[in-house]
Amino acid sequence: MSLPVRRGLLVLVAVLIAQAAWILAVPPFRGVDEIDHAYRAAGVASGQWHLDEQAAHGRGLLVWVPEDLVKAAHAQCTSLPYMRRDNCSPVEQRGNQALVATGAGQYNPLFYWVVGTAAKPFHGANALYAMRIIVAVLCALLLGLGAGLLTIARAGRWTTLAVATSITPQVLFSTSIAGPNGVEMALGFVLWSSLLAIEPVRSARHERALLAVAAATASVLCFLRELGPLWVLCIFASVIALRGLGESWALARRRRSMVILGCLAVLLGIGYGFYWHHLAAQFNVPADAVSEPIPAQWAQAFYVPRWMLQMEAAFPFRDVPPPLWTYPLAFVVIGLLAWAGWRRSGDRRRSRVVLALVVTSLVLPIGPSLYAMPTQGAIWQG
Repeated sequence: MSLPVRRGLLVLVAVLIAQAAWILAVPPFRGVDEIDHAYRAAGVASGQWHLDEQAAHGRGLLVWVPEDLVKAAHAQCTSLPYMRRDNCSPVEQRGNQALVATGAGQYNPLFYWVVGTAAKPFHGANALYAMRIIVAVLCALLLGLGAGLLTIARAGRWTTLAVATSITPQVLFSTSIAGPNGVEMALGFVLWSSLLAIEPVRSARHERALLAVAAATASVLCFLRELGPLWVLCIFASVIALRGLGESWALARRRRSMVILGCLAVLLGIGYGFYWHHLAAQFNVPADAVSEPIPAQWAQAFYVPRWMLQMEAAFPFRDVPPPLWTYPLAFVVIGLLAWAGWRRSGDRRRSRVVLALVVTSLVLPIGPSLYAMPTQGAIWQG
């Protein structure tokens, strides 16, 4: 068995074990917005891709879901301060179906179709557990694939350790609940790894295969969630900066056909994402009321330290931190690995690129936060 396969399988098994602990530890429907995601998945699985009826006494759009799912979620739903009556109790019932509100009603349906279809044979909390398991296995496979691809990129033991460190408690939690956040993280990692793995490969077949993986993951990232195109742009820009413009251009010329097909796939993904966003914008759903005046929240767009803490751990909600001692322990390790990456990057240009990536990853959230602040308040999470 080759080294990339062994490392990929090692990461796959380790992540699955950690995810199993999260799935069992977090009560059903307790994950952040998990009730909304579960309702959306159940609705899409029954053919309700486009929702357009606003809840009168709830947040989001109305969807028909199995009554047993609503009953299983009721206790957790009523304990959450941001949920309202139509999110927790049926507005209307028809046989074993209940009409309830979901805050995820405008989200792209393809992810929810996969998750909801897999959970259809199950009922109540078991359906939610089925959704969690499907998301966990999918994310674990993607993370394992990414680790294997990095090994192809001649990543050594220290890089493998850095990958393990980057799979933080927040990442594990996000990949263990019924939502698209974890899938987005895992796809981004595969995109990074496939692009980095192209550098030392000399085989035309391998280069084409890696470009195909990059194109597939980038196209899905572009429509999975609204900020997907931004992540794709940042990942491509960072890899080009790391490799150098000349070498990147040489690769594009050498594999002209694959690069063109990949660009078309990404454009199709962006087009579909904008098409769905245009459809969702016609549903006329008012933005949730912000709990305090907008001017008082502008400072939250610059809460970089808080975002850094959330990148390490804040679950099941972003205002629920872990024990305080975990933060210095984690950030000492992350800081040492970042310093080692900067020191061992090979030359002065790459060292500057690594430093620029660290700074950009901390500054980048400010832009979207400022953009969304007037209508949605402080929505950014680490």
